Amino acid sequence: MKRYVTGGILVLLMAALLWDNQVAAQAVRDGLALCARSVIPSLFPFFVAVSCFTALGLADACGRLLSPVMGPLLGCSGTGSAAFLLGLLGGYPVGGRTVGQLYESGAIDRGEAEHLLAFCNNCGPSFVLGIAGVGCFGSTRMGVYLYLIHVTAAVLVAQLHRRPNALPSHLPARPPAPPLTVAFIRSVTAGAQTMVHVCAFVVFFLVALRLMVCHTGLSNPVVIGTIELTGGILRLQPDRGGFLAAAGLLSWGGLSVHCQTAAVLRDSGLSLRSCVTGKLLQAAISVILAALVSRWIF
Repeated sequence: MKRYVTGGILVLLMAALLWDNQVAAQAVRDGLALCARSVIPSLFPFFVAVSCFTALGLADACGRLLSPVMGPLLGCSGTGSAAFLLGLLGGYPVGGRTVGQLYESGAIDRGEAEHLLAFCNNCGPSFVLGIAGVGCFGSTRMGVYLYLIHVTAAVLVAQLHRRPNALPSHLPARPPAPPLTVAFIRSVTAGAQTMVHVCAFVVFFLVALRLMVCHTGLSNPVVIGTIELTGGILRLQPDRGGFLAAAGLLSWGGLSVHCQTAAVLRDSGLSLRSCVTGKLLQAAISVILAALVSRWIF
């Protein structure tokens, strides 16, 4: 049955692409423009920097400093907590990609990697403050509230998801770090390949949403944001209901983000199950926190 439903959806999509080819073509052009204007400038340099950071073993060094504080807070090693911090700074899907790199390099084991995926793939401050705060609510201050809610919810997910005695006593010895020039070349190449996958999903989901809105008239921001984050956020009303919806959508990330995360983890063998369940839990917690905070700001 599932196979036939999937086939039916794909047939409808292909029919819509043929029937409204001009709409689809314009959506592709808009998606590529969005990638060139926003996605690539914000993510590609960060991908390269994070790759070099992990390849050179700097995450391990940073982990030794962070371990006394972040270990009890997040239930992970100091090295793993570096993925959490980098994800908070870089935004989707930097956290997921960093976890995959740490796992593939042997810095963390599978159990810790899947624990991290539940809470470390997060929205970056530039998106929350710029798109959600200023773009939707016309206020950087509202963006700050949303970002603090987002971070708090991620930490609470880490606390709820943690397992007793889950951290390994030791890991296999890692190979020595490559020279800086080798690490840099590999990082740029890997970053470029990752950007192709990320931009491809951005364009595809923009086309799918444009066709969906065109044929169904459905423009509910929560439904759209569940699929593609930016389009949903920008359609929200700047009121208390919009604030609650924004908090939940930012933490969920959207199907487009989950596909991007799956793409950056494709070679790691890690399961996305904990990531998806963690994002659902984070979205629910974010809505509850936003409901409490909104009583004082609306």
